[in-house]
Parts: sequence; C-alpha cells; structure tokens
Amino acid sequence: MNKNFIVKLQTEKYIIGSFDAYLNRSKKLIKENSNLSDEEVDIIIKSMPTTYRAAITDKNEHFIGYIGLFNVDAKNNISSIRLEVNNNLEQNDKNEILNEFKKYLFESLNINYIEEFIYKSKKSTEIKKMNVIPKSNIIIPNKFLVPGISEETLEKFSESYSIPKLQMPFTIKSNNRVIGIVGLSNLIWPNKRANLKIFLDKNLGTDISNELSGYIIDDYVNYVHESNIHNITISVNGSNQTMLEILNNTNMNYYGQIPFSAINDERLESSLMFQHIPNMKKDNGIIIPNNKSVSLSSLDTEKKEIAEQIELSNGFKLVSPKLFEDTEMDSNQILEDHIKAMQNREEFSIPLGEDKYILQKGNGNYGISKAMMNYSYILLDENNNYSGYINILRNNANGKNAEIEIGIDPKLQHKGLGTIVINSFYDELFSIGYASVTSAVFEFNNPSIKLHEKVAELNGIRLDAYYINGKLWDMNFYSKINNSLKEESKVKYKSKH
Repeated sequence: MNKNFIVKLQTEKYIIGSFDAYLNRSKKLIKENSNLSDEEVDIIIKSMPTTYRAAITDKNEHFIGYIGLFNVDAKNNISSIRLEVNNNLEQNDKNEILNEFKKYLFESLNINYIEEFIYKSKKSTEIKKMNVIPKSNIIIPNKFLVPGISEETLEKFSESYSIPKLQMPFTIKSNNRVIGIVGLSNLIWPNKRANLKIFLDKNLGTDISNELSGYIIDDYVNYVHESNIHNITISVNGSNQTMLEILNNTNMNYYGQIPFSAINDERLESSLMFQHIPNMKKDNGIIIPNNKSVSLSSLDTEKKEIAEQIELSNGFKLVSPKLFEDTEMDSNQILEDHIKAMQNREEFSIPLGEDKYILQKGNGNYGISKAMMNYSYILLDENNNYSGYINILRNNANGKNAEIEIGIDPKLQHKGLGTIVINSFYDELFSIGYASVTSAVFEFNNPSIKLHEKVAELNGIRLDAYYINGKLWDMNFYSKINNSLKEESKVKYKSKH
C-alpha cells in the first residue's frame, strides 16, 4: 500500500482514507473522465475541504477513485458529495461506499441532507438529490431561550467578552431584555461532545443569578443532547461566584479542576469543570474546592524559552524539529517512523482527508510543519533512532498552563522511559515559568494511564467524552503542579449543599 495512505473507513470490499496519498492519480482521473484542463481539475480539487475528501482502494490496494464533500453549508446541515471512479461500479458497490461515507458525515459534521450527489466514471455521469438522515425538528419548551443571536446583541456582549464562534446559539431573555447568550464551542460530532459557553450581561452584576434560573440552562443542555451530543462540559474560573451559583442550581455536576489554568487580573487560579450527560441529576452533597490563586509575578523566571534539545539518561534526548536541518540527523527517516507510529496507534481518531500530523507539509509530502516547531519534541535514542514524541497541544492562561500528550515506541515501554521523558519535560516547562501541566488521557489508553498515575495527580474524569468504534469512553485529566506552588495549592473542600 502507498506508505502515506492511512485507512479511515472500511466497508466489506473497499478502503477509504488519505486523499493526499493519491492526489496525482485523482487529478488524472478527473481529467480523463471529464476531459478537463489542469486548471479546471484544480478548481474541482480545491472545492472539496481537505478534511472531508478521501481516496478509495479495494482490499487488494488497487486505486478505485475518490469521494469528497463540496458546497458545505454547516449552518443549515447541507452539503454535496462527489464520487468519482476509474471504472463503472455496480450499484451495490456504489451504495456500499456511499452509505459508509454518509454515516461518517452525519456523525462528524451533522450533515442531514445532500443537496446534490455527483457520480462520475469513464462511461457515465449521475446527478441526483439524496437524503442522509431526516433532520429532527427539536424545539426548546422555554420562553426564556430564543434561537439565534442578533448582530446587535453579539456586538454588545463582545465589548465584555472574547466570544468564539458559537454553534447552536441562543439568546437568553428575561422581562423582555437580553440577560445572556448561550451556545457551544469545540463541538466534535464524531466524539459526540462539546463545550458549553454562557455569557452574562455584566451590567446586571450578581443580581443576574436571581433571573437566570437553573432550569433555563438545563433546558438548553437537554436540547443539545437531543441533537446527538452526549457529553457537555463547561469550565468556570474559581473566583466566578455568580456562575458557580447558577451552575449549582442546574443538573450539571462538578467533576474536577485544572490547577492554575485561568487568569483573574494579575493572578492565576484554577478552572473548575462541570459536565452533563443524558439523564444526569445533581449529586447530593456536591463538593467543590475553594479557589486557590497565586500572583503571575511569582512565576517570573530569567529563562524564557524551552530548550531545543533536552538531554535524558541512557543516551536518549528530546529534540525540537528546528534542529533537524542543522544537524546530521536523518530527518526523512525520523519523520517516516513518526508517521508509521501514528498509523499504527490503536483507537486513534484521524480526520478523513488531509492528515494533520505534528510534522507534515501537506499534499502527501511529509515534512516539518513550521507552525508546530515550538511545540513538538521527538524522542531519539543515542543513535538518533525515532523512539516517540511529546507535544504541547495548547497553552492556557497566557502560557502558564500547558496541555501535553506523550507517545513512546511500544518496544520501549514498561522500562521507565516514559517516566523519565515526562518528568524531564515537566521540569523544562516549570523552568520557564509554567504553573501547571495537564494531560487528558482516554480510558482505553492503559499505558498512558499507568504512566500518569505515577507522575501526576488525577484532577477529574469527564464521562463518556470520546465516541469511537461504537462505544463512549471516559477522559481522565491529570495535572502536575510546579513545586514552587505546591504549598499554596493545597485544596480545602466545602459542600455546596
């Protein structure tokens, strides 16, 4: 098989995966089937979003064609599909590919209607309309929740908040005036999860908790569940007593905290996390820790940047890709080994189209992604052989909290190497002023759970947070706190009931 072809979907006869691995063959196919110029072929290729287009092979690894979306209208859950093959397919074979792709569309994009379906081969062209799954008409039985947010309201709230692009947005009204807006961010359809965002009118101060009854939020959350989103979570700054009071009167449950991952003026504080899954009720005697904070200035250090190479024991080292071009390392072999490691990760969720790995230029030509150089480290042994990786996935609180992920070559696991790698990376981050480092580990990843149980503290468990292979899995949150803050971060608990 083409070494850059990564399997994403499988049917009884066919394999659907990386489009870029067969980019040139797909271009040639379009040109031959439709007798188009190179420029016209490029227009068709560019009309399909990279994440939602894929090459198709049979089980003998012979290239069959490609399938992809175009005219995507996510707001109205509508799209079109183009399926192009090198030889006519039997109707059953065509349906086999199409049905698997349609299922993927609904689960990953919530696409409910195919506005146009184009099927092309050397001998025929077929164009028709096609249902995917009938769109449900879910209505919120709550007079305080009004679908949508006007530009005027959005502009007003943007003066007080940095508001992300919201999905399923609603305006919250009371006494004929807007008191808040609510919606979702980081909605991941395949995993059936999203983050809840609530923005309140700051002019109402703490009085807003008297108007925003908990059942209003509960009604919105239930509406989201009915739209096939299983886990909903919201993160609240530990000092935000108004929001904590509102959430305490909902059916959302507190499930943990990320230490020192939020900013309040010139101080760092914890983010308190709440969640809801269908039919969840409020736990009796819910326990929430008191907010603990430290000044940002207490983390000032002379060292400002992570080292480009971190020496470990037994000849191992963590190396930034920035060094590959300045050394005698065989970067092509290292990158190829890294790609193989990604391909062989069990239960690894991969986008359907262009593969978004740590190190890649795109269009099937793997290389160093310049944007990722400062956040990715490759683990090499004394002979510069690829042995794993550790990455910063995202920074929070102006770079005082990092979320990381780690992967060790299976042949090198169970020998203490993972412990050495992650502890060394913790120390490096703390040396430049990070207050805490967090990892989100899925329930099925037993090696990573065992590693984090040794080196970090379990802060919370997000229930049913990841849907794959027909099952919902929990997500465990682990954190390591900078030693200089440990005395200040001891948690006292209080009951909210």
